[in-house]
Amino acid sequence: MNKKISVIQETICACLAVLLFAHLPFGVTSVQAQQSQNRFNLVEKIQHFFFGTRSIGTPTGRQRGGAVRGRCSKLGNQIIALVPSTKERTPFVEQTINERPTFWFYVPYSEINAEFVMINSQNKAFYATTFLLNKQPGIIELKLPQTIPPLQQSNEYRWVFSAICDPKNRATDAIVNGTLKRIPINPELNNQLKTASAQEQVSLYTENKLWYETLTTLSEVQYNEPQNAQIKADWANVLHLVGLPQDVPQTTWATYSLSNSNENTRNH
Repeated sequence: MNKKISVIQETICACLAVLLFAHLPFGVTSVQAQQSQNRFNLVEKIQHFFFGTRSIGTPTGRQRGGAVRGRCSKLGNQIIALVPSTKERTPFVEQTINERPTFWFYVPYSEINAEFVMINSQNKAFYATTFLLNKQPGIIELKLPQTIPPLQQSNEYRWVFSAICDPKNRATDAIVNGTLKRIPINPELNNQLKTASAQEQVSLYTENKLWYETLTTLSEVQYNEPQNAQIKADWANVLHLVGLPQDVPQTTWATYSLSNSNENTRNH
């Protein structure tokens, strides 16, 4: 009798093992699918949070004059502010938690001067500098100097970026402009960022509707992981969302570290 029970137990164990291994590929596939689903396609998430219908952050009043494209009539191609905008190409009022956010543009010109100005909510100049566009045409990032005061929380700032097409006639400048508002960081977000990877930070910034942090951090991930095909595709698709022409090189850009002495530095 004991021998019969032992045989039955061995048979049951064998059947269970077969069932387990038979379902193992499905289980692995399910985990992978779940991970893919949890990612929720970063580009879709960015499109949803920054380019969808907004209940807040829509330009009103003095912000209506904002524009994300400007053209030097003598030089042809347009400069583009790499920010979300309405169908009429009016930039939204974006939020930031950064004391000195980084700004991104597409500039198809070089060897001409440019001007970057920030105006506070009292309509007074907060920061202004002129510098030479002396690097390759294409994507550029502008870094504010650490010597200027931090943006004040709950205040709106209007930024204006101009390519000076003809120094004798500033009316011909190619101009793009928009508005941002610095907000205090959410304590929960602050805690999450402390342990998050760079890729996770991109998602956190997106979910908290922080455009400047989203784009800048995504650029850093793309720069640090050039062989990551998914990140490379995400970066390219996000740039396409903000209107970057398809034929523009997307994996390189020029960095201008702004200062009152018109100093600009490294090039990627």
